[in-house]
Amino acid sequence: MFEDFTGEGRQVVARAQEQARRLGHGFIGTEHLLYGLACADGQVGAVLRERGVTPERYEAQFVGLVGTGTGHHQDMRGAGSDPLDRDALSAIGIDLDAVRERVEALFGPGALTDDAPGSRRWPRRARRHRSGHLPVTRRAKKCLAVSLHEAQAAHTGQLGAEHIALTLLAMNEGLPPRILSAIGARAPELRAEILDRTRPAS
Repeated sequence: MFEDFTGEGRQVVARAQEQARRLGHGFIGTEHLLYGLACADGQVGAVLRERGVTPERYEAQFVGLVGTGTGHHQDMRGAGSDPLDRDALSAIGIDLDAVRERVEALFGPGALTDDAPGSRRWPRRARRHRSGHLPVTRRAKKCLAVSLHEAQAAHTGQLGAEHIALTLLAMNEGLPPRILSAIGARAPELRAEILDRTRPAS
């Protein structure tokens, strides 16, 4: 199921899902993915923690903004529209069918379809996906799709924590920028250091 992810990439998604369940959110958003990155082993997690983005500080700010057990927050807005914009992704060279195949392998059949549980309506207690995985917000799906494209473009063969981090830290929407700002961390600086530490030696 996770054959397209490195060990660290799998760890990020697993930690994101664990946090979402523990906080009672019922879905995985970009904010949960960033928490998973802060927990990660390796260079990405090290950079974040060295810059003050520890799992503890991050979660404290996160809970302060959205609380626990709500099943609802701003990353869910627009979740009823198309989960991925085929034209927009195609314009940057992403094959939606290939992405869909890989995401469904990870999150279960129908994870990117409009009739997947939780994709159109997000009740106070978001429903669990029939595979046992939590539903993923549109923004988080797009983050993973772009990350996968970046991994393929870099010819690494697998999606690692660095690809998720670089994509997520380039996004200006959602809760992660607000949480990072509250912590006092700047996304451009984090991206630059992650790039420096994970760039293959020439």
